Amino acid sequence: MKNTFKEYHQFTEEEFKLLWKNCLFVFDANTLLNMYRYSRKTVEAYFKVLEKLKKQKRIWIPYQVGYEFYENRIKVISENEKSYDGILKVLEKTKNNIETDYKNHPFLNIEKISKEIKTGLSKAEKDIKKAKENHPDWLKKDDVLESINKIFNNNIGKNYDKKKLDEIKNEGKERYKNNIPPGFKDEKKEESKKYGDLILWYQIIDKAKESKKPIVFVSGDVKEDWWLEKDGERIMPLPQLKKEMYEKTDVDFHIYTPEKFLERSDDKIAKTTISEIRKIRELEEERMLIYRRELTERERDLNPRIFEKYSMEYIYLFDKWERLFMKIDNQKIHPHCKEKLNYLFYKLRKSRNRIMHSDFNRESFHGFYKDTKEFSYIFDKIIHSKDTEPEISMMMKKFIDRLEHLNHKIRRYL
Repeated sequence: MKNTFKEYHQFTEEEFKLLWKNCLFVFDANTLLNMYRYSRKTVEAYFKVLEKLKKQKRIWIPYQVGYEFYENRIKVISENEKSYDGILKVLEKTKNNIETDYKNHPFLNIEKISKEIKTGLSKAEKDIKKAKENHPDWLKKDDVLESINKIFNNNIGKNYDKKKLDEIKNEGKERYKNNIPPGFKDEKKEESKKYGDLILWYQIIDKAKESKKPIVFVSGDVKEDWWLEKDGERIMPLPQLKKEMYEKTDVDFHIYTPEKFLERSDDKIAKTTISEIRKIRELEEERMLIYRRELTERERDLNPRIFEKYSMEYIYLFDKWERLFMKIDNQKIHPHCKEKLNYLFYKLRKSRNRIMHSDFNRESFHGFYKDTKEFSYIFDKIIHSKDTEPEISMMMKKFIDRLEHLNHKIRRYL
């Protein structure tokens, strides 16, 4: 029976060893983006393993992975930098809350306690500020990106043409309707991102046909449209995925989380490194679970007119920015800042057109909102750059204040 229903069977230890020896390793976008979240020591250990596999010509990423990496790179960098300020705000809020909420406590000397807390936290605040100052400025010099480009140079697939992408999307509608993996858990995403996992899957299948090698997919994606679970434990890829891969390519398929991938590598990886990678993946998993839960809870209460109203406000603001951009473009500005501004102009145009031609719903607007957070981050970097003239900084600051105000109003609906 095992030969007939092999997709339902987990590999034996011997089969795992053979798989590792002969397979092609394919990496998901989240595994690359997490390089910005790991400590430098962990990143070095990870890249060392990848370099070794590159020399053996056994690593590859689909075009879709490269696309998703670049689409989300600046957002991930921004989240890391803003985390320092987030922690400082929590500490400041804690100090203020004690003084305001318990100032009339009958049995405690709140003034004394508050003073002691401030003294105790001052060192922590200094350490956080120092760490923030020493945090890599990846928008100026990105050693992570340089290493990724070096490793995956000539090891990336080609994009599909529009006709092929349209075919996949049409197939995806039927697959998702029948819960055929992967990607059906993304059905509620905006149209431009709904079929990302399915496009990725077809690109992996095409590569397997070409290489004739078994595929090991290294991914931190833990949705149930990839994994077979029992009592919360991930056992193996979904049998449907294993079966589809074998039927179409005649090769085996397996998935490793990043920490399992490093554990099985020939390199002696420190337990602390494995632990860190596991923790980062679990934090991302928890964040996505919270997001999906909030999405389900809020979905029934949404009024499309809300998004229509705010989209008009955004478009008006972006039209104003376009005029501002043309004014800035004719003034003296440092080439480094100008490069960022050109990137912003391109992204704003793209987002503006998307919101104008999309349905006004929560999913499409969430992607648009994420774009505006990226804009805010880059604007802030330019405004505080010593290379930016004061007049230009002032104009940009007014724009960013309006943008942040709009984001604040729309955030509760997302």
